Amino acid sequence: MHGQLANKACEIRILVALIMLALIAAIPAVADSPPVTVIAVRHAEKIDDSRDPALSEAGSERAEALAEVLEHAGLGAVYASQYQRTRLTAMPAARAAGLAVRIEPIEGDVAAWAQGFAAELARDHAGETVLVAGHSNTVPPLVAVLCGCQVEQLADSDYDRIYLVNGAGSENPDLVVARYGAVSGNSD
Repeated sequence: MHGQLANKACEIRILVALIMLALIAAIPAVADSPPVTVIAVRHAEKIDDSRDPALSEAGSERAEALAEVLEHAGLGAVYASQYQRTRLTAMPAARAAGLAVRIEPIEGDVAAWAQGFAAELARDHAGETVLVAGHSNTVPPLVAVLCGCQVEQLADSDYDRIYLVNGAGSENPDLVVARYGAVSGNSD
């Protein structure tokens, strides 16, 4: 009887050890992965203030300027929200890189969305450069999470900002804020 209990205890320890190994193997190696570089922009100028407007002529020109700026960026993925103005902004850069625009819906609390999407980018795009086209109320919170820093809000007339977060998801990311295309309303 004592031998049977000892065998049963040994079997349970082996089973627990195997379960622990399986769980450890299932944990993604994010800490060992190279960080992602994220380039974030607000969508280009829109044709009107309707719910889902297309880009204006100036917006289409800005989208093409973005593609030119990112020509040698080595994009590995391109994301846009569910609205056509973000897709149309990202499309020329995606096309030039031979990529499709992936849709990342923005729903609910923007801060929670930014936290979740930043984690997804770090997990799914380690070592890659990713373009994200968003909105005036979503780009600053996303960039703030990615860089672990404060990011100034965008005015409704700000279309020319481009944020580059090198090392997003790492301990010491770098943020570069620049401008591209034609100067927009609140450029200083």
